[in-house]
Amino acid sequence: MSLRRFENQVVFVTGGTSGLGADTCELFIQEGARVFVTDIAERDILQRLGSSSAVFQLCDVSNPEDCEKAINACVERFGRLDVLFHNGARLAGVSTVVDHDVTLFQQVINTNLCGLFYLARVAIPQMQKQGKGAIVSTASTSGLAGDYGLCSYSAAKAGLVNLTRVMALDHAREGIRVNCVCPGYMVTPMTAAFRENEVVHQALLESIPLHRGSDPKEVSRAVLFLASSDASYITGQALIADGGWSAHSGGPNFLKYMGPQRWDKVEMDRLLCYYTVE
Repeated sequence: MSLRRFENQVVFVTGGTSGLGADTCELFIQEGARVFVTDIAERDILQRLGSSSAVFQLCDVSNPEDCEKAINACVERFGRLDVLFHNGARLAGVSTVVDHDVTLFQQVINTNLCGLFYLARVAIPQMQKQGKGAIVSTASTSGLAGDYGLCSYSAAKAGLVNLTRVMALDHAREGIRVNCVCPGYMVTPMTAAFRENEVVHQALLESIPLHRGSDPKEVSRAVLFLASSDASYITGQALIADGGWSAHSGGPNFLKYMGPQRWDKVEMDRLLCYYTVE
């Protein structure tokens, strides 16, 4: 049975022309939504979506004027705004703070973190008029813990997670819920560089308990859940979708190096003795 959780609702999406954004737009339309798609390039998204329920407008989320114009255009076109999905993102190259270009650092922060601020300050007043609304952002496991060499991206996503919490607190009693989804490694154009380096890619897969990257559609379903009435009592949360990545403490795989199959009888007897309660 096909779900129609967003029948007659209006959804605004940033970074919506490829990867997670495009897949999420498809799912919103399948569930009855009218979707206002934005990105820095059109990339034939309207042909892909193939629906009269979709509209596209250029929008650079690192530019507050672009964000204001796009939100206003969405409301003018459809008369309302029910869901804001901020998925616009930028990833810099791998480097330490010492080697990171200053301008690029600011661009990463402006796109990932400030973009939500620029959009929400215009979208929330409209949702207040309607008495309800849902805001979802794409954060990352990089916003929950540090990653080697990703200083600007990790900082931006961490800020996004906490901005989500603050906005949720500030607007809960107005019927506006604010959440974010935290993917791990997704197989999207933005992560192509990881797959092009075989050594890095294998190390990446080894670090994921499910031993694979996610299909963007798997994360899209989490976005739709958070935006839907199914999550009506959920706000201020960072929903992790990472194949078990963040469940790991960071320690070595003890089973691999010290599992029972690798121990002789003396070692096993010593372990059993240690845990025996007299």
